[in-house]
Amino acid sequence: MARTKLYPMVQFKKDTWEIDEFDCASIFLLVGSEKAMVIDCGMGIGNLRGAIEQITDKPLVCVISHGHVDHTGNARQFDEIWIHPNDADRAIPQPFEKRKYDIQRIARRQKGCIGAPYTMFNLYPYDIDTDLCGDEDGEMPVVRYLEDGMQFDLGGGRIVTAYECPGHSRGEMIFLDEQTRTLFCGDALNFNLGIGAEPVEKTLRYLKRMRDLSDRYDGIYNGHHDFRALGRPLDGDCLPNVIALLEDAVNGRICPCETPSFWGQSVPLTLDRHDVGFVSPDGSKRITLRRGRNFVGINPDKIYEQE
Repeated sequence: MARTKLYPMVQFKKDTWEIDEFDCASIFLLVGSEKAMVIDCGMGIGNLRGAIEQITDKPLVCVISHGHVDHTGNARQFDEIWIHPNDADRAIPQPFEKRKYDIQRIARRQKGCIGAPYTMFNLYPYDIDTDLCGDEDGEMPVVRYLEDGMQFDLGGGRIVTAYECPGHSRGEMIFLDEQTRTLFCGDALNFNLGIGAEPVEKTLRYLKRMRDLSDRYDGIYNGHHDFRALGRPLDGDCLPNVIALLEDAVNGRICPCETPSFWGQSVPLTLDRHDVGFVSPDGSKRITLRRGRNFVGINPDKIYEQE
C-alpha cells in the first residue's frame, strides 16, 4: 500500500512552502532555478519525497536542523543529507515505537483523533501502522556535515546560508534565505523552548547573533507550527523574550515557574517538592522560566560556559 502524500501545505512566499507533517513537525521546501532545498524530515509519516516531487522535479538538497526524533524521520527517502557533526551520531530514523508513541500523543493533543473512548476515529489522512516508516525502511543516505557559514546555491540568486545555533541540541542549525528574507530556525527558537545541550551563556550568545541578523530577514519560521499558524512566522516578541530570560539567568535572576504539560494531559501541581524543577533520566535538572507567552526550560546547573 502506498504511503500517503496528503500533507497539509501552504506556499507562503515565492517558491517557498511549509509542509505540515500532521501537527508533528514542519518541513520547508525552497525551490531555486537549479535545485530545491528540503529543511527537515519530520517523524517519518508518509511519502515526503513523493509529495515534494509533485511540486518540483529539481534535484533535492536535504538539510537537517538538528538530530532529534521529529526532524530526521523520513531522511532515508533522500540520497544524501546535511547535518551538523555534533548531531550526526543519532539513528536515522530513531526507533519506530518511540516515534509512534509521540505521534499518537500529538494526535490526541491536537484533536487529530477524537479522544477516549473514540480513539479509533483518526481525523488525519494516514494510518500510523502503514504510513509511519520502519527503522530500516530505505537505504541510509550519504551523510555530509554542515559547518557554520556554509552556503547552498539553489540557482537564480537563491543562496541559503547555514549558521550554528546550539542550545536545544549541540548541533542545532538555522538557515537564512536572503532572497526571500526568511530565517528557518528548526527548534533553536520557539514559544515553548527547551535548551540545555549547551550552557545558557553559550546559547544566549548564538541567539543574540540570530537577532543581529534581523536586517536580513523579515520573519522567523521554526520547525513546529504549534505556536503560530501554518505559513506564518513566529510573532516578533518571541526572540526578545527568550534573550531577556537567558540574560536574567546569566545575571543570577532566575524565577522558575510551574506549567502544565504541553503534551496536553493534566499534570498535578507538585506542592510537596522543595523546588519547581525536575530531574531528567540523564540526571540533569530542568526548570521552566516564563516571560509573556514564552516558556524556556533550562538546566540551572548549566548556566556558565566555564562550568
